[in-house]
Amino acid sequence: MPYYAHKDGRRYHLLSVHLARVAAGAAARVQSLPGRRELVPAAVLAGLTHDFGKYTTYFQRYLRQGQGGPAKQHAFISGLWAAHLAGRLDLPASLRLAVFLAVIRHHQELAAPDEFLVSPRELSLPSWDELDPATGGRLRVIKDQVADLRSQAGAIAGSLFWAARRAALFLDGQGLEVPPWLEMDWSGALEEFLDRWTVAYGELYGQWRKLKRRADKDLKNYFELLSLFSALIDADKIHAAGVEENKRAVIPAGEELVERYRAARFTTPRTAMEMLRENLYRNVSARIKEAPPEQKIFTITAPTGSGKTLAGMQAAFYLRHRLASASGLPPRIIYALPFTSIIDQTHGVCEEVMRAAPGFTGARVPTSWLLKHHHLAEIDYRQEDDGGIRPLDEALMLIESWQSEMVITTFVQLFHTLIGYENRMLKKFCRLGGAILILDEVQNIPVEYWPLVEETLRRACEQLDLRLILMTATRPEWFGEHEILELAGDPETVRQQFRVLNRVNVFTDMIPLTVEQAAAEFLRCYRPGLSYLVVLNTIKSSISFYTALEEEWGGNGPPLYYLSTNIVPAERERRLQEIRTRLARGEKPVLVSTQVVEAGVDLDFDEVWRDLGPVDSVVQVAGRCNRHFQRPQAKVRLLHLVDRAGDGGRSLASYVYGKIHTLAARRLFAARPRLEEPDFFDAVDDYFRAVRQGKSMAESRRLLEAMAGWRFTGGEDGPSVKDFALIRDLPRYVQVFVCTDAAAEEVWNRYRATVACERDIRRRREAFLAIKRDFLRYLISVPAELLLHRLGAESQPPVIPAHLLEEFYDARTGFKRIIDDGALIF
Repeated sequence: MPYYAHKDGRRYHLLSVHLARVAAGAAARVQSLPGRRELVPAAVLAGLTHDFGKYTTYFQRYLRQGQGGPAKQHAFISGLWAAHLAGRLDLPASLRLAVFLAVIRHHQELAAPDEFLVSPRELSLPSWDELDPATGGRLRVIKDQVADLRSQAGAIAGSLFWAARRAALFLDGQGLEVPPWLEMDWSGALEEFLDRWTVAYGELYGQWRKLKRRADKDLKNYFELLSLFSALIDADKIHAAGVEENKRAVIPAGEELVERYRAARFTTPRTAMEMLRENLYRNVSARIKEAPPEQKIFTITAPTGSGKTLAGMQAAFYLRHRLASASGLPPRIIYALPFTSIIDQTHGVCEEVMRAAPGFTGARVPTSWLLKHHHLAEIDYRQEDDGGIRPLDEALMLIESWQSEMVITTFVQLFHTLIGYENRMLKKFCRLGGAILILDEVQNIPVEYWPLVEETLRRACEQLDLRLILMTATRPEWFGEHEILELAGDPETVRQQFRVLNRVNVFTDMIPLTVEQAAAEFLRCYRPGLSYLVVLNTIKSSISFYTALEEEWGGNGPPLYYLSTNIVPAERERRLQEIRTRLARGEKPVLVSTQVVEAGVDLDFDEVWRDLGPVDSVVQVAGRCNRHFQRPQAKVRLLHLVDRAGDGGRSLASYVYGKIHTLAARRLFAARPRLEEPDFFDAVDDYFRAVRQGKSMAESRRLLEAMAGWRFTGGEDGPSVKDFALIRDLPRYVQVFVCTDAAAEEVWNRYRATVACERDIRRRREAFLAIKRDFLRYLISVPAELLLHRLGAESQPPVIPAHLLEEFYDARTGFKRIIDDGALIF
């Protein structure tokens, strides 16, 4: 009888073809990873074995009739079959374990091998009832599956033979080397496995114990496992979904794109800012061309607003051209930023640069050239050849696996892939091989993770042949001097860039003030001829400050705006655009905000007030003041807000940044009550040094040990990779949909009609993808206790309908917070 892998509607797909396609697809992905070609045989093996368990009668019956118990599960016995063949092929112990783990978890997240391995002594027990229930149950299922496979071994061996033969044809068709073992005696190999599967299983236990004792410090085995796992799951999902493999796109004159764009866009520099941008760009262009081929880590350290985006793109495109000339394969460029709020802005610049490609006349830059990936991004994939739009499910698959020449994404997407265990995150790991990473504003990564991220990037450069460009105005002390090449110039040139600009003067006052006192001080100092930005640390304090101004002015003052994540994203976008328009017209609005405007948001105010925060954050918000140097010098006022008056008041900054960051900032600003922009460079240096000395780096060390020891999920040996969280979920918070306007109501009604009531999981997912971007634009996170017993529990997520809007949501300041919610900031 024919054996099937999956079905699409009424159409069934042959298992032998699926195994062959995935084997060739996984091999192609690994082949494209520089320095990882020794993994190709393991990738072929993983692909050819990953669905072996689907040969059982149990699975075939389940596929046809929808019936089946535990024995229909296919991944674990497939992993044992893979381990058996890996032993026959004499693969190294680390690769045998990697193939086994990749196959048994190809539908799930990675987990530690300890959770699945059994000692030879336990396997040889007279009764497996003595083992823990999960292990004993698993072994009994395998025993039943082996008996079932034995009853049809001849037919299965024939199918395996055709799968191997097809895999050889597919590999040859892709120009890949065909492993000679594909011509093995599949009948004999199968018979041996069915007789000796417990031996193969028991050997894994011993190999893992040895490997665990000498867990590598260079993360070689870790990166090998993730490369293999990523190649397997990406190839499997692409073929199972019937998605046509995307060919690498060609960007015409890629190494000249930035030059072409600048020639068309800019004239001879006249102002100090324009001359600074020109000098930075020329320095970066010259130094990247002089860089030795073996150089892998670069930095661009320059003031805010000095044109780092274009300079970094120029460096990346030159590196891409040089590496492609040497290897024949152009590396992808991955541009990662800390916040989704600045991705659209950066993507817009990159898109304009791409439009400078010779002969480009399209309405939109194809996604195969330039891709934007974050949770709020539109699910839209367009190819360069015909401009056609891929269906939603295909588009999502191509986007999530980063099938593009340049990807603009978040730190979360990048680092939860490099330091990852989740299936959905690791699909794109295989796209990182040989890539050029641009990391913008890396100081936003939590300090306790700096050693972890630094060492992971260092080892990734070695193991995955990455090139790394770090861009910031406030670079933390990462990597040794011998490891990096500063593209902005020598140390004196870099310092001179900061001396040339003197756009702002930071005045600090560490006398504790309540929010009410700070608002009164602001109103006393306010001058109608200036625009103002006020940045506070908590949502509660920002709303109180805004309300005080609103009550004082009573609608007769300047245009007054409020921004924080207490407001739905759709309204935040609208307000930001309105503020930009007013500022461009020369109007003088006042904006009260949390830190959502600090990094990268292109706003330019006459004066900035900020609550105490880390020095690098103060420098970032100072970059929203006199940004384009249109005035001789502007003022930034730094205040120290506390939660109550008197000696017992606690710094609001400590609720957000913790005691170490707050104390270090207080000491530095107390010692330097006045800072001009040329002083920023040394001030940030001193601050980072103080924080590193005061902050425990133990968490980073433990996570590096977890990566080296393949501890992906929790266990008795300490923290696991799963414990890494670049953005920590706030406890006791829930997401709620807010029907703020007619557009939101329409989105919610579509959600109820097409998603909430759909029982079929696949159709439900497709329906949500169709509205996902619009849906997320009306979703906010709020303390659960503020909703308790006040909203019905019949919908998930909870919804604030239009008729309850006034009770829960303020059109100006967002969700109504009637009790103290501590330190929610974003």
